[in-house]
Amino acid sequence: MSERHALPEALSIDSGVVLSYLLGEESGQIARDEILSREKGVYVSRVAVSELFYVLCRRRGERYAREVVEVLLAGGRPAVASSDEVDIEAGRYKCGRSVSLADCYVLAVAKVLKAAAVFGKREDDLARELRRKPFDVDVVFLEDLTRRGRGSAEG
Repeated sequence: MSERHALPEALSIDSGVVLSYLLGEESGQIARDEILSREKGVYVSRVAVSELFYVLCRRRGERYAREVVEVLLAGGRPAVASSDEVDIEAGRYKCGRSVSLADCYVLAVAKVLKAAAVFGKREDDLARELRRKPFDVDVVFLEDLTRRGRGSAEG
């Protein structure tokens, strides 16, 4: 019997969530089934779109990256969240925390839209900041959902 993961209704996703699916990583199935298949409630920042483009461009070429990003943007899933408020919140996170600007945007979208921030991988800088002081939004790592999906005791 498959266990459904208790993810919040609204999610702000990092480019790593989409990349895990597109690049065929182990966590890609969870990304597809639990997050990317949702009809609504999944958001991405413009910075994450740019990050997705450059990673795909480096790995698979500019043509492939452009096609994927254009399909993503045309389909409206995930929805692109962009506003002055998101920009200011991202700057506030960057001012006070030692994480990448792209990650700050994921957190900012989560804060503004009252969503959880979902990251593809537990990067060192983000994990360090979480240990130092929790963020003011819920933070979820795709790899933790993958572990729970395989039936491990802790997630």
